[in-house]
Amino acid sequence: MVNYLDIIGNDGIYVTRLLIAMVLGGLVGMERQTRGRSAGLRTNILVCLGSAAIIVAFQKLSIEMNLGAESTIRMDPARAAAGVITGIGFLGAGTIVKSKDFVRGLTTAATIWVVSALGVTVGLGEYVIAIVLTFLILLTLFALHYIPISTDRYSSLHLDWHGDLALLSEVKEQLNQDGIHINKCTVTRQPNTGKCSATIDVRFRSRHLDSVTFDRLQADLRLDEIAWS
Repeated sequence: MVNYLDIIGNDGIYVTRLLIAMVLGGLVGMERQTRGRSAGLRTNILVCLGSAAIIVAFQKLSIEMNLGAESTIRMDPARAAAGVITGIGFLGAGTIVKSKDFVRGLTTAATIWVVSALGVTVGLGEYVIAIVLTFLILLTLFALHYIPISTDRYSSLHLDWHGDLALLSEVKEQLNQDGIHINKCTVTRQPNTGKCSATIDVRFRSRHLDSVTFDRLQADLRLDEIAWS
C-alpha cells in the first residue's frame, strides 16, 4: 500500500518551491496586468512555475537515480537551466509587435525571460536570491516607470500644396529653427498641375513640440493638406 504521507513528506520541499515560484511570478504578473500588457498575471505565473518545475523534476530525478560524480550518466543542472531560458524565447518573441514606426512589447518579452530565470532560481532552492530578484524586477518595472527621462520622438509630416518647391524650403527652415531634426524628406511634384506633396520624417525631443508645429502649419493657407503621424 502506498504511503501517501511519506510521499508528501519526501516531496514537500519541491512542492514548497513550486508554491514560492507561483507567488513570486504572480507578483511580477500583477504589475504587468495592471498596465494592461499582453503577458499578465497568469502568463507570468505559468512561466515562473514551469521553469521551477523543470528544475525541480531534474533535481528529483537526479537524486532518485543516484547519479553521483562516478556515474557515467551526466545530468548537469546548468544545461537544464540554459534550456529553460533559451526555450522561453519563443513566448517572448510572440509579445513583440513591430510596425513601420515603432516596436512594442520589448519590455514584456524581457519580463517573461527574467521571470523564467526567477523560476529556475526558485527551483534550485535559492530563495533569498529569488526574493531579491523579484524585488529588483518590480523596482525596474514599477519605480523606474515614473522617472522622467527625456527621449527622442519620431514622427512623419505629410504636406500637400500647389505651386513651387520654395514653400517646402520655408517649412524645413522653420522646423530646424524649432529644434526639429529632419531625418528624411521625399518630394513629388506634378508639372502639369503644379500639385506638390512632401513626406518629412522628423526627430524631436520636446513632448508638445509636435502640436505647436502642427498648429503653425495649419495656419499657413498656402498648404492644402497637412498630416502628422
